[in-house]
Amino acid sequence: MRIIRAIFIALSTYSAIPMPQFEWKEESMRYSICFLPLIGAIIGAVLWAWGSFCDLYNIGNVLFASVATIIPLLITGGIHMDGFCDTIDALSSRQSRERMLEILKDAHIGAFALIYCVAYILGVFGLFSEIGIGSAFHVICVCFILSRALAAISAVTFKNARKTGFLVTFTENASKNIVIISMTLLAVLTILFMLKISFFVGIVSVIFALLALLYYYFMTNNKLGGVTGDTTGFLIQISELALLLGAFLGAILGNSL
Repeated sequence: MRIIRAIFIALSTYSAIPMPQFEWKEESMRYSICFLPLIGAIIGAVLWAWGSFCDLYNIGNVLFASVATIIPLLITGGIHMDGFCDTIDALSSRQSRERMLEILKDAHIGAFALIYCVAYILGVFGLFSEIGIGSAFHVICVCFILSRALAAISAVTFKNARKTGFLVTFTENASKNIVIISMTLLAVLTILFMLKISFFVGIVSVIFALLALLYYYFMTNNKLGGVTGDTTGFLIQISELALLLGAFLGAILGNSL
């Protein structure tokens, strides 16, 4: 029963999918972050179905890419994009560490967040339209699991910037060893599946995702003194953009060899 509660807590927190509400007890919170990649699996399944529909009925690239860009935002309710925007506002302020952490908690959106959000969506749309429906697209469908597995690992292993907050609520009671082992195993299996679909697309995508994780680690430590719930959303968004870019470049590399 506690595993079911943990699943419902993860889905109700990190997605817009209607779920029964449970009390956030310590025993349920211990495993809830392990089910963050489940939302990625749902996104990937819906994307895969959308791609299959477009392929079957010869839907044009513009409509295909538009809906593919929107699907992750609809399923998550934009929670990770919200973290992306808050992090961009904080980093763009070029203020002290304390002031940037205050900006992260501000519910209002700033000019830089809006600019980068639009640029991000245009980038995702452009990459989807160029990739089209094929092996690279199917690798991308799997990528949403990997980005969240990496985010879960970082949430329990990277230094926390605050002693309280949304991320602390999820990680302080988490069984860290279970999270690290299960998410690492899931990440490895996901990568192997990506490589099975397309070796070149998979390997370049993984390299780009790891580079995004490395950037995130140094950025949060140097600029913010650690990670927060908002920066975790930021990581998921930049990882997915990096994976998309990697898939695009991997497809070009694979076709040229």
